[in-house]
Amino acid sequence: MKNKLTALVCAALLFAAGNLAAGEVGSTSLNFLKVGVGARPAGMGGAFGALSDDATACFWNPAGLTDSRAGELFFTHHRWIEDISQSAASYTFDVQRVRLGVSMNYFGMGELERRSVNSVEPEGTFSPFDLALGLSAAYRVKDNISAGVTARFVHESLDSETASAMLFDIGIKARTMIPNLTASFVVRNLGTKLKYESVAYDAPRLVSIGAAYRKSLPWRDNSVTVAFEIESPNDNETRLALGGEYNWRNFLLGRAGYRTGLEYEDFSFGMGVNYLQLMFDYAFVPYSDLGNSHRFSFIYAF
Repeated sequence: MKNKLTALVCAALLFAAGNLAAGEVGSTSLNFLKVGVGARPAGMGGAFGALSDDATACFWNPAGLTDSRAGELFFTHHRWIEDISQSAASYTFDVQRVRLGVSMNYFGMGELERRSVNSVEPEGTFSPFDLALGLSAAYRVKDNISAGVTARFVHESLDSETASAMLFDIGIKARTMIPNLTASFVVRNLGTKLKYESVAYDAPRLVSIGAAYRKSLPWRDNSVTVAFEIESPNDNETRLALGGEYNWRNFLLGRAGYRTGLEYEDFSFGMGVNYLQLMFDYAFVPYSDLGNSHRFSFIYAF
């Protein structure tokens, strides 16, 4: 029980660390939405808006679904701190000229003991969790421009207290006049407030712009991609994400990333293996004295 309480406190510190500088502690809820989904984006420091080209675009930039393969199934599991974990999945498919995606993001905090203010002995247990269910749609407006939107139902449960909200992500992805350079613009978590009885909380809205450049190397089927993203959240200061990916013959991939503005998170590393219709990804994200995070993902193309 002590370890679980410590884990919850650590999680709260991670979510609020940046807010301290901005004087916005407690200004938003649904903070699980701040935790990125997928090992590939995590390995690149979250600089993924302009690169989004697979089923994880449902979580990062819905416009990127137009560059994914129809019939992609994505799943990830992320053991964060102690019993706190994240599981997410998405699936893409076509309806005429529109690329659609359905997604799920679950964030659980294990089983905790319930105690009243004056209680010495536990009065039972409860399992707090957050859940997001989404529907994404993307359309290629022109040969070089795609637009997308995600509608997401979010639900938060804390013992007997529950609350829900509807949120929306809007994204644009464009191939620029410079060959192999893409740019992105994304707004995440627009929508209604999360209400607990008479108290309402904003969702963690975020506006980001990004770019990604892919350079083919002289030897066979090798390439390097570099990406950056400028993020402006509603409860923190503007921050920067940088990432890189090396692709060896479209089989082995190495990744590294760096983020600013987060007290407990900066460098990240990752790798991927792409074989036929299956891609496996892993990311390692250290959280300073709080420990290390290991993320695993796979994508299967039908």
